[in-house]
Amino acid sequence: MSEINEAKLLVIDDDPMNREILYRHLRNLGYSDITLTDGGKSGLEIVASNSIDLILLDMMMPVMNGLETLTHLKANFQSRVIPVIIISALDEKEMMLNCIQKGAEDYLIKPYDRVLLKARVSACLEKKILHDREVLNNQKLEAAYKELAIAYHDLEVVKNELEALSHRDGLTGIANRRYFDTTLEREWNAAHREKKRLSLILFDIDYFKKYNDTYGHLAGDDCLCQVAITASQVIKRPRDTLARYGGEEFAIILPDTNEVGAAFCAEQIRYAIENLNISHSSSQINSCVTASIGTSTICPHEQISTAQQLIKEADLALYQAKREGRNCVKVWSTN
Repeated sequence: MSEINEAKLLVIDDDPMNREILYRHLRNLGYSDITLTDGGKSGLEIVASNSIDLILLDMMMPVMNGLETLTHLKANFQSRVIPVIIISALDEKEMMLNCIQKGAEDYLIKPYDRVLLKARVSACLEKKILHDREVLNNQKLEAAYKELAIAYHDLEVVKNELEALSHRDGLTGIANRRYFDTTLEREWNAAHREKKRLSLILFDIDYFKKYNDTYGHLAGDDCLCQVAITASQVIKRPRDTLARYGGEEFAIILPDTNEVGAAFCAEQIRYAIENLNISHSSSQINSCVTASIGTSTICPHEQISTAQQLIKEADLALYQAKREGRNCVKVWSTN
């Protein structure tokens, strides 16, 4: 009840006596925030600059009558929600119907009964309060949805970042073994489906244990990072995947690449690593860091094999490169 009594009322009537009588009635009913004005135009100005909960509008006024004022109120997006009670000395059903059709909430005949005035004012204000609560709740709900959407977006960003981190090698920043295994399986299936070749390069740094023993593990870590960056600069295509396979060993998945293409890419990597000119006084083949490389190529749709066979053949080629002097590229061949 207190919420209703705190409502802001506007009385629009050109007759001072009628305004005063209605004002006293409303005050006696417990309403204290009541604004009085003598015409439709001034009433519209008050509504435009104030928060009004209920309008009691006289029908017969000069310049702008009650029906015209009502029409203006209901045409405005802000004021159309304010309930309006029409007050008139004329008891004409057609006029009442016209006012209701124009948007009036109720219609009172002068002289009006105080009990009836109380009931209709109270009913209109309850309806306005319910409307305001609904608007406020909708606004809160919309704000909550927006906050939830932002939270979900932030969560998705964090999730993607964590997913990306889970795929990256903590030292070098390139793909890790887990991501390599997933990608190789995916590319193997794609090559089988698309009837294309799939190549794999495996390479590791020559005499890397001796390098660590000579220069220390921090220098070894820096060497691995430089090699990873150099290899990543050699491969150009978006689907080519460079990964740290383990320790000082690296792997490159080359979709839709034949033996010649894989060997060419491998030689570019070998050359680029050697030309880093990273000193390696403990190497038995060179004064700087070098790499041994093995490659393998399989057409999954042409033979019964698995991705593990591709790895095995590339590893055998790498072993052959090491056996034949290191710092070289060997292409796996059954011949």
